[in-house]
Amino acid sequence: MSKNNSKPWDENWKIIENIGGGGQGQTYLVEPKNNSFPANQYVLKKLNKQNDPERRSRMRREVVALETIDCPGIPKLIDSNSELFKNLDIPLYLVTEFIPGDTLSDFIKAEVMNIFSAVNLTIKLLDILEYCHQRGIIHRDIKPDNIIIKNNDVSTPVLIDFGISFNKVDEYAKDLTPTWQQLGNRFFQLPELGEKSNLQRDPRSDITQICGILFFTITGKFPLYLLDSENGNKPHQRKEAKQKLSVSPNLSESILSKINIVFDRAFETTIDSRWQSISALKEALIDILESENQEENKTEIILDRIKNKLSSSSHTQKKLFENIVQKIIEKIYSIVYDMPKEFGSDFGIIVAPEIFGSSFGDFISGKSPKLEVKIDWSNSTFSQRVVGIQHKPSEKSFFPEFEGYITGNEVVVISFRERQGLKPKFHIGIESEIPKNKEKEVELLRTSLSGEPDFTGFAKRLKEFYAEGVERIIPN
Repeated sequence: MSKNNSKPWDENWKIIENIGGGGQGQTYLVEPKNNSFPANQYVLKKLNKQNDPERRSRMRREVVALETIDCPGIPKLIDSNSELFKNLDIPLYLVTEFIPGDTLSDFIKAEVMNIFSAVNLTIKLLDILEYCHQRGIIHRDIKPDNIIIKNNDVSTPVLIDFGISFNKVDEYAKDLTPTWQQLGNRFFQLPELGEKSNLQRDPRSDITQICGILFFTITGKFPLYLLDSENGNKPHQRKEAKQKLSVSPNLSESILSKINIVFDRAFETTIDSRWQSISALKEALIDILESENQEENKTEIILDRIKNKLSSSSHTQKKLFENIVQKIIEKIYSIVYDMPKEFGSDFGIIVAPEIFGSSFGDFISGKSPKLEVKIDWSNSTFSQRVVGIQHKPSEKSFFPEFEGYITGNEVVVISFRERQGLKPKFHIGIESEIPKNKEKEVELLRTSLSGEPDFTGFAKRLKEFYAEGVERIIPN
């Protein structure tokens, strides 16, 4: 820690030149003054408003995010004093790896990209984004100025500036960026990042911003808004953008159609109608690379296609999801099966024959059946009843259904109570659409896709929910 409280970075760093700045702070090219750090060039960032508690908290947030990251597409954190963000007397700074190359903004000034280079760049950025989301980090400020084309090679983009990111492992995150504050940037303003939104920490906003980057690389235009105020057109439907796309080299009618389909979905006003997962968007982009009429550089395109297929996490994600759903269904069965004994002799168990499949006879005969999970991969959904509880005298039963979704690297199990009375549905699925206007959402379990679920907490919540349901079916 420097003894110079006015310029604490002076102890270890020599400023070479100012290389940029914005509303948040200034950045400088620096080199180490001593042997504390390897001899090289680095980037020092310091705040413009050092006495602003919120700006100081944001720098702390950025450092916490960078501390958890080890990815070639993100600059490495080298040095910082952000842990002192609550001490307003000490200016804050951070130092990161220096990435040589133009920002995407400067790179596109000379000439927009051809469609295949743009799609490959977008897929590389999605890989970086997927890495972040799997670690609970949402960037929320993806724009051309925050992307560096390393050594001006479009195959090596680098994502920078995590100043307004959200990191679920950040102990201070709950105190940062209150919902009344506007997020986002002038490149692309999204409604869910606006004031009083409860979706400011939704990873799907990052996916939409990446689609905005794709739009920018092939048109040179900022998307700005999902819909323009004059005609209600999406970014790719506006006159200038359509002209740019129509004269783009190597853009056949069939490829233009596929690009428009990607943008049609990407720029929907409702976040639930946009691209819901990185894997789904990557699949659509890879399909563009596989389009016909790609005679030029065909070998290079095929090699890129092979690399993208090998790097796709879609297959792995499906396998992990299938395994974890199997565990959840088995746990539901084991938890609820003995619950009627706690209620008394007036109650019995109901089972769903479809979860036993061919082993239903084993259940009837008292043997331990093998539970079967049937996932509709064509729609990426799962819907299954498991067990219910019946009140024998009234013949009424509480027999819920289960569904849910994958978000980032987590599986979320939720239930729904009808607003009038209690009539729950439980769901486990991938990006399923929920009639939220009719039912109240209750989360039962949130667990890492690759980890072991907290079944202790899940059992407690599940029992409480079944108990509430049984109470409602008993006649007054």
